Amino acid sequence: MSKPAAKKNHWTSRVNECSVSKDARGDLNVPLRGGAENGEFAYIGHVNEDVVVYKSGKLNEGELLLEVENLSISGLPLYDIQTLIKNCKGPVRLKTVRQGKRLARRTPNSLRTFARFVFIIFLDK
Repeated sequence: MSKPAAKKNHWTSRVNECSVSKDARGDLNVPLRGGAENGEFAYIGHVNEDVVVYKSGKLNEGELLLEVENLSISGLPLYDIQTLIKNCKGPVRLKTVRQGKRLARRTPNSLRTFARFVFIIFLDK
């Protein structure tokens, strides 16, 4: 059987991979914002194109950071992500995704299901 065709607007179609070199001091010069300690996913801040040295690809402000050197960083605080980047040798491979413009239509239903699940667990205790 063949695989079903992926939807055009699926988030995986917005994934971006790039490789960024560090400067002489070992800094990546890519500002990171958010992080688990702020209750957010890590994302790319304002990128100064004059200082960032790309080996491949390109970063854009506001993109969510998914992976550093093929390691998922979802749920990590910003200081752990920065430590991971600092310990990388050579150019750092980053995987990012552009944020969508709107929430999926099914979100309210998903939230309703999640709320029922949490409420049931709460009642069981």
